[in-house]
Amino acid sequence: MNRRRLAYVSAAITMGLGLLGLLNPALAVRILGLEVVDPRGFSQARGTFGGLYLALGAMILWAVTARSAGPLFLRAAAVLIGATSLGRLASILIDGAVTPLNLLFFAVESAVAVITLLASFGLTDQRPPASA
Repeated sequence: MNRRRLAYVSAAITMGLGLLGLLNPALAVRILGLEVVDPRGFSQARGTFGGLYLALGAMILWAVTARSAGPLFLRAAAVLIGATSLGRLASILIDGAVTPLNLLFFAVESAVAVITLLASFGLTDQRPPASA
């Protein structure tokens, strides 16, 4: 699979998670094991799990087509998604939050961070030459 396709896979997964949080925050918080006791909780879910992940996915898509700064923005997105993954790992280790779903989210976030980072290397080599 070429690096451009890796970036598209990463963007699709990230945006899929974002759409879940934005369009169905009740399901998103239930999957994450959270309880919403006030409508502000849904606002937080839509903003964090929806808006943030959608923006990261859009950033990845934009970076694939950017002429000069694309790899840099892919790396920035990889760092942000990786930070989420590391935060989840810290909770697994410190809080003892070892559940199959938590491990699955850790694996997905880690994989997305890694494939986004991998896609950033050599991405400019995949572009067709600019026509005059």
